[in-house]
Amino acid sequence: MTNQQTLQPTEYGKRRYNITSPIDFDVAIVYANVLMAIAGADGELADAELQWYLDEQKLIFDNPQEYIEAVKKLDWKNADIEQLLSGIRYDFSLNFCRTLLYQAIKMCRADGIYHEKEQATIAAAAEILGLIRYMVSILESVAELEDTTDK
Repeated sequence: MTNQQTLQPTEYGKRRYNITSPIDFDVAIVYANVLMAIAGADGELADAELQWYLDEQKLIFDNPQEYIEAVKKLDWKNADIEQLLSGIRYDFSLNFCRTLLYQAIKMCRADGIYHEKEQATIAAAAEILGLIRYMVSILESVAELEDTTDK
């Protein structure tokens, strides 16, 4: 934590993701960079993928404009997911590992194409985080069910 800046959760963030305390801004930036690198694993970060994430942040956090502007400037193409994940200190209230993978899946699906390279990168991230493979399958099923219900 370098600047001690935090993001305050909204009621939605508390209810949807169980965020019960502020999230460190720098940790959130690393988290976003991981998600963007996963969604861009197919060689492109589609506008719909990035927009899904930005829209979700507007729901999760009070006044996230500075965060959103910082996210838009991230160099996701050169992100090393393993290095980023090993460097995150995730001592906050949400289930970091599952939430990250769930949001990565939702973000990857936002453009209507859940590419094989994105799926493989999510599986690799799950392995780095120590989650068993079937947890990814469960999260993928939840995301698919939500997308189907939305339609």
